[in-house]
Amino acid sequence: MGEIVLNFLEKKWRILFAIAIGTIMVPINASIVNVSLPTITTFFSTGIATSQWVITVYLINLLGFVLLFGRLGDFYGHERIYMVGLFSFVITSILCSLSPSITFLIIFRGLQGIAAALMLSVSMDIVKDAFPTSQTGKALGIYAVAIAAGLSIGPAIGGFLQTFLGWQTIFLVNIPMGITSFLLCYKILKMEEPMPIKLDVWGAILQYLCLFSTVYVLNNIQTSKIDIITAITAVSAVITLILFIWNEKRVDSPLIDLEMFKNKTFSAFNLSLYFNYISMYMILFIMPFYLQKVLKFDAALTGAILTVNPVAMMILAPLSGTLSDKIGSRPLAITGALISAAALYSMTYLTIFSNMFDVVWRLALLGIGAAIFQAPNNRAIMNVIPDKKKGVASSIIVTMRNLGMVFGVSIAGILLYSTISPEMLEQNQLFNLAAYDFTNGMHLIMILGAFLSILILILSPVGVYKRKITETKEMIQESEIIPNPQEIIEESSEIINNSELIKYSKELIEDSELLRYSKEIIEDPAVLKRPKNILKEKSQKILGVRKMRSIRKS
Repeated sequence: MGEIVLNFLEKKWRILFAIAIGTIMVPINASIVNVSLPTITTFFSTGIATSQWVITVYLINLLGFVLLFGRLGDFYGHERIYMVGLFSFVITSILCSLSPSITFLIIFRGLQGIAAALMLSVSMDIVKDAFPTSQTGKALGIYAVAIAAGLSIGPAIGGFLQTFLGWQTIFLVNIPMGITSFLLCYKILKMEEPMPIKLDVWGAILQYLCLFSTVYVLNNIQTSKIDIITAITAVSAVITLILFIWNEKRVDSPLIDLEMFKNKTFSAFNLSLYFNYISMYMILFIMPFYLQKVLKFDAALTGAILTVNPVAMMILAPLSGTLSDKIGSRPLAITGALISAAALYSMTYLTIFSNMFDVVWRLALLGIGAAIFQAPNNRAIMNVIPDKKKGVASSIIVTMRNLGMVFGVSIAGILLYSTISPEMLEQNQLFNLAAYDFTNGMHLIMILGAFLSILILILSPVGVYKRKITETKEMIQESEIIPNPQEIIEESSEIINNSELIKYSKELIEDSELLRYSKEIIEDPAVLKRPKNILKEKSQKILGVRKMRSIRKS
């Protein structure tokens, strides 16, 4: 299969194919674990607050290192960083499948998150560099399909493997895809020469400590475990955030160029992406528990139902990306956010008596909204910054996406625990009042998601007027109908110089008595002292001319 692709596709499409095959593993491992989390919780006889770290630590490490690796890729080479991450991801997947306890599983998932950060920090930039500007939206749309496809097939594969072979096998699906992608990338990608690098190590440390502290506090709030350690951790999260911002402003090569966020469009669309992924991941986190514990579906059917959302994204994302190249990103982003808000609000009508169809069409509608929003949003972010900062921008997109995932899980847990006790959630299935309490917590999550989608609608127009002025200026400069101002000046000068009127005017001026008299004054200022003599001479000349004319007439 790899040889066929290498022989019959243009290089840009070969690069996209190779990157997509590897990148798809990251969302697969996110969604595949979501489906299996109830089973893992039961298998290791632990609570949701502990088992959710299997998801959270993966996302924390992915988020905590992606900016550092993005910066590293700008200097050391995006291709090298990607392939190191690809190899590491396969190895850590094997380790996860062999975990003897929940502690080891969390540790290995953390290492897998670091490998995922290596891959995702540079993958979007590799794809973008392979395509011309006119095809960027289409390429990023197809790249989004890889992400959506991973989310799509993850639940189905996870549900099947868990039901028939055990949860340990869900990590082994990465091995054939990882090896295939590695071989293709080794043949296709051109390794850049290493360059001297200056890494913001302190920035990376402070960012990671801030993120970990924040998630730790949110996790403890879920279980109402607010003690002195939690309070100290909350204070440390604030302090490390302040130190991180201070550090980024003073170092020569910052982890995040804070100047980039002065661009209102860049900031608005990144914040919109963050809100979108909070909404999406709250749903992906809560739905497996709702389907299995409340509606009593098995893991295989749960996986099949959860496939609906990413399948809709996979179908529409490339179309949305292509359309954004033609009409711009903002209209599509607004439309996608509006559809997402409607889908999330409709989920508040799900109850303990809902059936499979009630869930499926709502998840499909949410997938449609996300597909229409995400590819144009990513295109808008990448197109408003200089080329030399594309690597950092790509990492920021991944950061916002995974920051949304991390906080989505934590916020969903807090809202859920506000209506039902942790002990009750440890039961395999929920009945009567317990099931009712669970759906109340789920409805709070849906309402928050709809509210965040409304905020995206408000953020989308930010910077639109300045952007329109810039685009209009560029159109005028590139237009063949409207001539260049310099050309107008040159052509006008040529017309003026060749004009008969100008030539005749010059002759009149040169023969003018006033001009001659002015020249005499300049050459001999004493002429001004003899006004009477001059007037007399001029009068005699005029009288003489008149006499001559009268003689001729007679």
